[in-house]
Amino acid sequence: MVSQPHQLSQSLSQQWPCRETQIRQLAALLHPRIPSPPTIVLYGISATCKSTLVSEVLDSLPTRHAIIRCVECITSRHLLQKILIETLSAFGMAEEWEKFGKGRCEHVSTLLILLGDIISAAKSRKNVDDLNGDKFVLVLDGIDRQREASQMLLAALARLGEMIPSLIVVLIMNTTPRPLFLQSSGVAHINFPPYTRKEAITIVTAAGLPRLDGLSDEDNDKLSTTSMLGIYTQFVVTVYDSLVGPTAGTIPSFRSICERLWPRFLQPMTSGEDPGVGWDFTRLLLRNRAMFKMQGESMLVHHIVSVPEETSKEQQQHKTKKRKLNSISTSTTPKLPSLPYFPTLVLTSAYVASHTPQRLDTIFFSKFSSSSLSARNKRSHHRRRLKLLSQTQADDENGHNSTPKKGKRVKTKITKSMLNSAFATTSATTSAITGDNAASGGAGGGGATQLTGSSTLLTARPFTLERLIAIYHAIDPNPPANALHTAPIADAVYNELATLRRLRLVVPASGGSTQTVGGGATAVMTADVGEKWCINVSGDWVGELAKGIGVEVGEWLAGGLD
Repeated sequence: MVSQPHQLSQSLSQQWPCRETQIRQLAALLHPRIPSPPTIVLYGISATCKSTLVSEVLDSLPTRHAIIRCVECITSRHLLQKILIETLSAFGMAEEWEKFGKGRCEHVSTLLILLGDIISAAKSRKNVDDLNGDKFVLVLDGIDRQREASQMLLAALARLGEMIPSLIVVLIMNTTPRPLFLQSSGVAHINFPPYTRKEAITIVTAAGLPRLDGLSDEDNDKLSTTSMLGIYTQFVVTVYDSLVGPTAGTIPSFRSICERLWPRFLQPMTSGEDPGVGWDFTRLLLRNRAMFKMQGESMLVHHIVSVPEETSKEQQQHKTKKRKLNSISTSTTPKLPSLPYFPTLVLTSAYVASHTPQRLDTIFFSKFSSSSLSARNKRSHHRRRLKLLSQTQADDENGHNSTPKKGKRVKTKITKSMLNSAFATTSATTSAITGDNAASGGAGGGGATQLTGSSTLLTARPFTLERLIAIYHAIDPNPPANALHTAPIADAVYNELATLRRLRLVVPASGGSTQTVGGGATAVMTADVGEKWCINVSGDWVGELAKGIGVEVGEWLAGGLD
């Protein structure tokens, strides 16, 4: 363990070059034997090594710390709860969460009291000599990207260090803070400027030559010569000037592009081609002059699903044969990626919450009878009523309805075609048909057929976070044996929901929307935008994912099959 700040800065500067000043400042401000300010602000654009350096400095110092990624917190309450749980884990008191608010924290004042109790309880278990110079560093990474974070919340979190003497709050921001944005003066600021051209090239070339997969270790060692290092340096400069610099690329993307293009750049040399004089950078550049335009620009485009390289090469070489390439790309399109167990269950819960009316929660997700035979009978009976209602409305719309005689019961035979016509309508089809009917009605068409009733049940509706967690517990195929002695999973569900939001599988609900139901325009307004979410993926893929974890989505939907 490094004992002095200058020794720490020297060791970390070799691993993270071009950041000597910032490392020296962090090592001095966070050292356990040196007084620290209650609040430290780190700011700079993305990919300037802010989070990495803070983590490395804290790991190298004998200082307790907790790093909170605010991007993973989707509400302010979630942020406060995560701070509380991570603080308990940092002090080794994660099993005692019931003594400190039972994992709940809804206000900054409550967080202040709980943090003070945790630190006091941790100090009471130590010797008096060990308390000298003891610090706890709370890092809030990306606090300026926190949802629903008002300016007063940010100022209140920054004042925690003033109220608790042994607490240091580190705020990491991607934007330049305005003057007095924390409602106090004298706050320590550390600026992380963007890397210059010279610094970016120095960082990438300091890692050495990338290894070539097609060659053995001996051949790779032979290529690691002084002349080859000079060729690689010129190659890195060319990549920066042609691809990375004009697009404002980051250091990770710059390094990734160089590692992927370097084997292709050396392909004429490694394949055994003889130019007659010998390979140098100029001849290799002339030989690969088209690589930076075609293959190089494709490296800047990020895909969630990887595209086969054979298809992309054919598209680049034969641009005139678009139809043939489209058929090839369609036939070679890979399957959609799968998700792990926990995010799959969260996504399935979100899909069920979006496609099941809230008024049916007692019937479908009641904890009292969700696993009993009576609950299954209730769901089957309700679905059967919905199917009969949809078929009756469809017959009325087609003009084949006949008024039955009084006292006689009309039996409706449910067929597969009836179910498909009743429940295969999506929200997009509903809006398109109602829009056409409105247009024809306005033109004097009259008698326009409109979709009503249970066909709108398949429209995705916004849901609250509390309802999502309740449905998660109801459809969980592997519930805990004793839920009373199990830690709350709300924090983990919030983290997975934030990840699903970044993948655009779940999106925040809009402020208001209008749907045409039963011939009239009904405005569906969202009361609290920040607390409501909506599914953004098709049901077929969710159904396939849910089957992999043992959940049948049709059993939990109002329009599901018996």
